[in-house]
Amino acid sequence: MLFYVVVLVLAVGVVKVTDGTYLRLAETRFSRGWMLGVGLGIQILLATVDLPAARLKDVGIAALMLSYVGVLGFCASNLRIRGIVVIGVGIALNALVIALNLGMPYTVVNGLPRETTIKHRPERKNDILPVLSDRFAYGSPLNAAISIGDIVLGVGIIELGYANSRRPRRRRGLDRAPTVDLSALERERVIDVREPQPAVAPTGETAEGATVASSASRTRGS
Repeated sequence: MLFYVVVLVLAVGVVKVTDGTYLRLAETRFSRGWMLGVGLGIQILLATVDLPAARLKDVGIAALMLSYVGVLGFCASNLRIRGIVVIGVGIALNALVIALNLGMPYTVVNGLPRETTIKHRPERKNDILPVLSDRFAYGSPLNAAISIGDIVLGVGIIELGYANSRRPRRRRGLDRAPTVDLSALERERVIDVREPQPAVAPTGETAEGATVASSASRTRGS
């Protein structure tokens, strides 16, 4: 737990150091936030409820996997947001190891008791994919063990804070406003004004003129 506190502090610090704004970060819009709430809620419930030891590997693991379905569903719904892909990969790595070993194997820190919970248990020789387990053990002040998935997840949280605390860059070429050759348009307008336009007489006047001309011609012929 302390590891994620450190990650959140780093994410907040990165926003400040890189001239991002917390207001811009707060404007990030997530989809299906209820899925994240359900997933985290189940994990908090499992951490506070004492299940019988006989139910850890069936009811406990089933509920834990259901919580990961909710959290990963939330990540899948927000892939457009920078950092979510990395966060999802980290969570998926942890969920995979837990599903294969019916719990997350962890390396016991010297001086700490070997405890078994719904989510964690001490490592064994026959663990599957032990490279992805909580094998990076740290003593005081952390007194915890973290996995590769935790590290990836932490990197994703920092990326999310950094990338979404600033305005997105515009594509090259879109910043330039389209230019109009005003001189060319002015030359065309001058040419249009100077060019003589043929006069077209109204239809009625043309017919009347033709009638008068025809009458005059007959008179001269007479």
